[in-house]
Amino acid sequence: MNKLIFLLKKIELIEYKYQKIEEIRVEKFNIFSILRRENDEVNLHSRFIYELLNPKGSHNQGDVFLNLFLDRIASVEKKALFEVYKERDNIDILIQSNNQVVIIENKIDTTDHSNQLSRYRDIIKNRGYKENQIEIIYLTLNGDSPNESLNGTILLSYRHDIKNWITQCIEKVAQKPTLRETLIQYLNLINKLTYQKNNERFTMEVKELLLQKDNLKVILDIEKAVIEAKIETQLIFWNTLLEKLQNQYPFYFYNIYGDASIKESVRKYYTKKKNRKDYGFEYEIDKNLYFFIEIRDNIYYGFYFDKEKITKEQLNNLNKIDISWEEPYWKYPNKKLNFEQFNNKNVLDLLDKTQKNIDIDIISDEIIYLIQNYKKGLKQC
Repeated sequence: MNKLIFLLKKIELIEYKYQKIEEIRVEKFNIFSILRRENDEVNLHSRFIYELLNPKGSHNQGDVFLNLFLDRIASVEKKALFEVYKERDNIDILIQSNNQVVIIENKIDTTDHSNQLSRYRDIIKNRGYKENQIEIIYLTLNGDSPNESLNGTILLSYRHDIKNWITQCIEKVAQKPTLRETLIQYLNLINKLTYQKNNERFTMEVKELLLQKDNLKVILDIEKAVIEAKIETQLIFWNTLLEKLQNQYPFYFYNIYGDASIKESVRKYYTKKKNRKDYGFEYEIDKNLYFFIEIRDNIYYGFYFDKEKITKEQLNNLNKIDISWEEPYWKYPNKKLNFEQFNNKNVLDLLDKTQKNIDIDIISDEIIYLIQNYKKGLKQC
């Protein structure tokens, strides 16, 4: 036990050192964070990546950045003459030559829906391209798989692929200060979104510490306790939220894979690799219309319904609700909770009893507001 306490204190000191380094870094100023929401996948990330990939972009580097990106796709012939488009046929980024097409579907916080990927592929096939001439890239923060299972989909991540690509781009423009510094700021934003600020140096130093004597064995002995702590933290979130909501509405548990309880689902979330997400609580607010709170990587909530059964009056009531949706008709809480990554301030705030109650009160108040606003529409009909 003394060995473990000593080791944890050493790691704490290493972390403290890098926190202090971060506090004095000039890179804390970031023009991307100032001008846009950091996770704005359309107006920030897709737009900036498109500009870099476009050989006609304002960077004046021709196809240098594009070729560095295409190097990550083995099947693409780099010598072809490519055109790059943004939001063409609702495709985030489209890279196209006479005989090859690369579709990039960019997802920062949202997920694919309504068979997006196969629809995009069919659109391109209708233009005369064969299926073996089409590559689909599904780009997420951490290389997650799409909801739609489509053979041949290439998974890329901001954490590794975009980070490494931007690093290569920086090396290519080392003598062009304005472009170089812009790319560095974007790289810093990626590090922040994927929780990698100063991570590499911190990780290497901790690694060296763990390789000394039997330090690694000591840490592995507490791995199970870490998982149990994550399980308990998420369970506390769900139970606290449910208690607040059930004072108003009869929410009940669901899991699309058939788990019997929230406790069973949360345990699987941290101990299983497959069929471990897509659970939460729901309430039938109206006939064939439900309000849900669910988890994938993040907590999100909103209304769902069968398009074949929803009425015009119900849709009108939903559209009258004054709220900014991520996509109709769901959203993330203002303080996003990523229980997959876990190591972020918003989730760790739940360990503080006072802050936990404040944050969950805000979420429950917004959910109740959304439901009440829908019900007001019903009374006015």
